[in-house]
This record gives sequence, structure tokens and C-alpha cells, in this order.
Amino acid sequence: MSSTTLFIITFLILFFCAYLYIKIAQKFGIEDVPNHRSSHSLKTIRGGGILFVISLFIYFFTQSLPLPYLFAAIFLVAFVSFVDDLKTLGTLSRLGAQIIAVILVFYQLNLFENSIFLILPLIIFCLGIINIYNFMDGINGITGFYSLAVLLSILVLNHSFNVIDYQILVFGILGIAVFGFFNFRKKAIFFAGDIGSISIGVFITFLLLLFSFKLTTPLPFMFIAVYLVDGGVTIISRLLKKENILKPHKSHLYQNLVHLKSVKHLTVAGGYAIVQLLVNIIVLMVIHENLSLQLLTTIPLVLVLIVLHIFINRKMKPNLIKQSS
Repeated sequence: MSSTTLFIITFLILFFCAYLYIKIAQKFGIEDVPNHRSSHSLKTIRGGGILFVISLFIYFFTQSLPLPYLFAAIFLVAFVSFVDDLKTLGTLSRLGAQIIAVILVFYQLNLFENSIFLILPLIIFCLGIINIYNFMDGINGITGFYSLAVLLSILVLNHSFNVIDYQILVFGILGIAVFGFFNFRKKAIFFAGDIGSISIGVFITFLLLLFSFKLTTPLPFMFIAVYLVDGGVTIISRLLKKENILKPHKSHLYQNLVHLKSVKHLTVAGGYAIVQLLVNIIVLMVIHENLSLQLLTTIPLVLVLIVLHIFINRKMKPNLIKQSS
């Protein structure tokens, strides 16, 4: 069977699975009920990110299970996250599954051959990425649009350096695209849920690690610079305020844009993806030019994103005060 035929069949299977999941979720009440921290006002099916997992699993099983440790990592976090979507689990259960998943990813990449002084900080960093990916999944479209921007950029990079089988990237994109058909709406039919955001987070973390070590540069991590800046600045800000960073909140820039400025969900989501794409274009150019000062050329990009994040947040403070008076 040709790759194109397999992609088309997978596309159709994913739509069938989507409608089947909607029926199952409606029957068993797998829904997200709005509360004071929610960015939506209606009950919405959660766990739609299972389409991404199904798409990757189709790749694994049709290609004789390549990357077995990656498969195990995604299976583990998908299972635990889906259970969490059905019935809230404790923080230790979720974190434990994520730690095991990161260790499996490291085994897949043979990273344990490196010094323990590199491995431990890298594990913490990867856990941070996965959780930031989960924290940022709070409005319609943001996980889908942003992940498409990231994976398309990695696909372009892989076209030049052939680091990994391109098909796994296409399958990931297909899963997110079909999910987007039901999520990229004013009133989403379903949300990604933890099974979507965390599974995608693990997959993208694997890819960024792979390309960084193969190309001997950390620049691929710039492909998620927007998320890292929003998530990182928000975490630091909450720590300075002595808030519990593990508790749900509405402090991210994208949340402030939606709740304080009343910007539409898809506008904010699309804006995040476009800004990240612009950053990625610059990063791709830098990598292809093989500049000797690669890091120094991207530092201004990070600084611009941080300043922009802080500036927009501060511009919204007067509205917050006005609303609370």
C-alpha cells in the first residue's frame, strides 16, 4: 500500500472514530462542565485529542512498531490522561506517568549514555514542556493550531536533514487536522482533554530532543518558544505571588486576551500559531545557514516575545481593576 493511500484511509478512519467517540461520550457523559475558571459556557465533550493518539497508533501498527519506547510512552500518558479526563486523578499519578514517559523517550533516543548532570536537568525541562503544553490548552483551537504550526515546521526541517521517517509527522498532522474539524469552531464539538494535550506534548518533546541531538543544536526548541515564554513567564509570576502553580488558574496571556479583552478564541489561537510560525521561519533560516552564532541570533527573538508578553499583560490590568470595582 502506498503512503498516499494509507494517509487517505487514515483520514477517513479518524472521521469515523470522531463520530463514534462523540456518540460514546454523549452516552456516558464524558463532558467538561463549565465553572468559574473555564473559558467556555456550555457543556462540551472532552477527550477529543484521542484522535491524535489513534492516528499515531495507526502509524506504529502499520509500520511494524518502530520506535517502541516512544509508542510505550505515548500509550502510557494517553491511558492515564484519558482516565484523568473521566475521573480526576491525583497529581502524583499524573506526574508519575509523565516521568516514566520521559524516561522511555530518553531510552528511545539513547540519552542515558550522557552524563547524569545533563540527564536530570533535561528530565525536569521535558516535564516542564509537557505540563506547559497541558496548561496552554484552555481555549478552542489553541492546541490544534499551535501544534500544526510546530509539526509543519519540523516536517520542513526533516525534509532537509531526513532525521526521522516523515510519515510519523504526517500521521501526527492528520490526527490534529481531523481533531481541528470538530474543535476549530466558535462552539467546539469537543476539546482535546489531557489525552490530547499531554500526548501531543510528549510527542513534540521527543521530536525536539531528537532533532536537537542529531543536529547538535538546541535551536529546534525555539519551535515552541511562544508556549515556553507564556508558560514560563506565567509560572514565574505566580511563584512571585506565592500562588500554587499546580492549581488551575486564568493567568496566561491567552486567557487574559479572551477574558479581559474579549478577543475571540480562534483569533487568539490563530495569533499564537502565526507568531510561532514567524519565529520558526527565522529559526529554519538560521539552521540552514549553519551560522556559528546560532544561539545569539535567536536570543533577541526570545526577548521580544517576553517583552511583548509583559507589555500586553500590563495593558490589560486597568480593565481588570475596572471589572472588579
